[in-house]
Amino acid sequence: MLKQPKTIFYILALAFLIRAVYAIAISILNPDGFYMYDSYGYWQIAYNVKEYGIFSQSYELPIEPDYYRTPLYPLFILLAESVQIETYPTIFLQIVLGVAATFYTYKLSKAISNNLFISNIAALFMAIDVPSIVMNNIVMTETLFTFLLLVTFYYFVRYIQTNERKLLLLSAVLCGLTILCRPIGFFLPIFFSVFLLYKFWNEKKAAFLQIILFSLISVVVISPWLLRNKSTFGHYFMSVIREHDMQNYQAAAVYGEVHHKSLAESQSILRWKTFKSFPGDAHHQPYEYAHYIENDAMEIAFAHPGILLKHHATQFMHFFLKPCRAYIDIQLGHWGSGYNTIPKDYPIFKYLFEHNSKLTISIVFFQLGVLLIMYIACLFSFFYFKQESKLFFFVLITLLVFCFANLTLPYVTESRFRVPVVPYLSLIAATGIYFVKEKWGKIKNDALSFK
Repeated sequence: MLKQPKTIFYILALAFLIRAVYAIAISILNPDGFYMYDSYGYWQIAYNVKEYGIFSQSYELPIEPDYYRTPLYPLFILLAESVQIETYPTIFLQIVLGVAATFYTYKLSKAISNNLFISNIAALFMAIDVPSIVMNNIVMTETLFTFLLLVTFYYFVRYIQTNERKLLLLSAVLCGLTILCRPIGFFLPIFFSVFLLYKFWNEKKAAFLQIILFSLISVVVISPWLLRNKSTFGHYFMSVIREHDMQNYQAAAVYGEVHHKSLAESQSILRWKTFKSFPGDAHHQPYEYAHYIENDAMEIAFAHPGILLKHHATQFMHFFLKPCRAYIDIQLGHWGSGYNTIPKDYPIFKYLFEHNSKLTISIVFFQLGVLLIMYIACLFSFFYFKQESKLFFFVLITLLVFCFANLTLPYVTESRFRVPVVPYLSLIAATGIYFVKEKWGKIKNDALSFK
């Protein structure tokens, strides 16, 4: 069945049906479940852009320009809600993008493997991925970012395969949009440039021309935002959220362990310390203040390298292994109607059966089962890529996943951070499954022939 071309249409229908049914359940049981803490900031920016023409998270006058968020997702909300209906148009478009991401997972897998079985298995993994389904139904950046990253990657792969310049240009434009969606994508132009240099090493002049072209187009796409920040705050920058996250998570986690304090206490202490000692106006000098707190955070974190590495290793494992859990109960109103924050320091197995609904517990074990199958299959994927002489793509995919796994935050790493790399994990797992299937079939045939 999975070898039939029409199978992908059934998979896409399944992807849409699951996401739509979940959206309907949220709208009936807890309509506020479409929003989490960060959601309100994005929505408020869209509202302020529409009402006042100012990119701001302010809820009251005077409206203060924002320097934390990048512009693309709030503009996405603004576009979705231009029909004068709140929330539901945004969620509908995200469901469509979730299905489109499933389709591009299929297209990427087919482009690399030229194998319908692998392509359909990869798309199926994407269609049933629970964190992706959940994030498609939350007003957050994950859905748009995942889609943009995926199409950027797809057209980059197609350029490598065909050497068609228009594909490189398209990938570069999409790369710029990906960065404008979430600044965590800042490394992508460098990442792709390394592989361009390697792939066209024998034609160094052409390789450097491609690198310059890709990087230049990406910069041109993000340049309006850089110019806005230069005009508003006096410096060219994308966002200062990275520096604040470094203080609030990496440094605070280390400080808390050293001084035996909770993460919340540590965050409060470090914020107040730097705010008081900063020789300027933190509100009106966000760029300077961000660098100030970054230096303080690095000093704290690197003073205890053992603790820092332990925290980093823990979040690395959480990135791959954590199931989606609390979001489901929150969205479906099992923790009360309206928005409820996810408790920090909330161990999975200690409180799983005490604090989660039976539905969520079932979904958790479903996720763990799927992840187990995927990761076991990934162990065999190397042999498939080596057998097919496609190790270049194996390294390209695995290094991209590795980069994102290392850019998440200690203590708050959760399943939603894995969502952008699910298409690539699905592809790798599908090749491993195909390799095992073919080897097992050969062993059976050899055994029958021997008899």
